Amino acid sequence: MGKEKRNQLLAIGFFVLGTIFLYVGGISAAPSLVAQNAVLLKGIALVLLSIAAILAGTSFEDKRRIALISGIGLVIGLAFLYLPVPSILHGSAFHILFASAIAFGMTTGMKQAVTIGSALLACIGIVFLYQPFIPSLGSTALHLLLPGIIVFSIVFSQKTLCERISIGLIAIGLIALCQPFLMLFYQTGFQLLLAGLTGFIVAAHR
Repeated sequence: MGKEKRNQLLAIGFFVLGTIFLYVGGISAAPSLVAQNAVLLKGIALVLLSIAAILAGTSFEDKRRIALISGIGLVIGLAFLYLPVPSILHGSAFHILFASAIAFGMTTGMKQAVTIGSALLACIGIVFLYQPFIPSLGSTALHLLLPGIIVFSIVFSQKTLCERISIGLIAIGLIALCQPFLMLFYQTGFQLLLAGLTGFIVAAHR
């Protein structure tokens, strides 16, 4: 078996296993041991789905198909995030958006449009962090900010600028966490720091 075929099978296997781990804890008929470790299983699911996304983006020849599937995944993730769906689906929105963003950024051919769209998505996430009108939007800001940063860091042509933007977010996040004056700025410092770190890691390894 060739390396490419093996990676394709691993991508499919990790995707299936990650999906199982993502939802098995929310099934009422699941054993009590599984229900008690639902948070751990979701953490493992995020890792498995992320690895599956990376392998899918590198091992499958039909990039358009992977881009289409991952694009649908982004739409599904946003639907789970904002539409009135069962809690088990709402709780999986971040995992779906995170993994789909990786695969979509690696395989999309519409670089310019996706660069603009991902930058806009990240900006909307930052706006949601600080807007005072609908408090519930603040809890979804990271779900938009991280996928936006991931896709932008992959598709934007100027790698150095991506790294500088990410470093800027890291610096702002650290300042926010260390300053004692503005509570809202302090509360959002971790999200900015995490977004900056994610963007820098992605940009540095693309």
